[in-house]
Amino acid sequence: MEQQFVNELHTLWEAAKKQAQTECERRSLSNMAEKYRACRMFKGSEDLEQLIALFTSPQGMEFCQSRHFPDMDTLRRFKPYNVERFGVYIDAGQINLHNATKVVLIGDTSATLTCDNRGGHEVFLMHGAQAAITASGWAMVFVTSEDGCTVIKTERDRAKIL
Repeated sequence: MEQQFVNELHTLWEAAKKQAQTECERRSLSNMAEKYRACRMFKGSEDLEQLIALFTSPQGMEFCQSRHFPDMDTLRRFKPYNVERFGVYIDAGQINLHNATKVVLIGDTSATLTCDNRGGHEVFLMHGAQAAITASGWAMVFVTSEDGCTVIKTERDRAKIL
């Protein structure tokens, strides 16, 4: 991955983090503002795999979904790097996935997900993505979706979609 792209993304992240800090200060949430100020999760020296791991961590995804970060134009710049191998699908059209452990659906992506094995599955939706999830057996599916995304859930047997 080009270091220039990582540097640009880091600069955008710093700006989004500063904006979140300022909003917290304005709302008298000094504890949250301090957490944003002190956060050093993204250093700007990460490679692609490390960057995706940060993006899909609970804290990273919470920040990205609540701040709508990064924007679609920036996310589309990831496509040439084959991020699907890390479970990130950007403007991927209609896709079918079976027992994916961690999936991030972004933009013009409409996924049919089948989860039927024992264990946990994580599904994140951003920027208008759609998912139809069918869980069966002992599967546990954890879904996090930002506004504007669509999720259809079908549970069978003892499976749960949360």
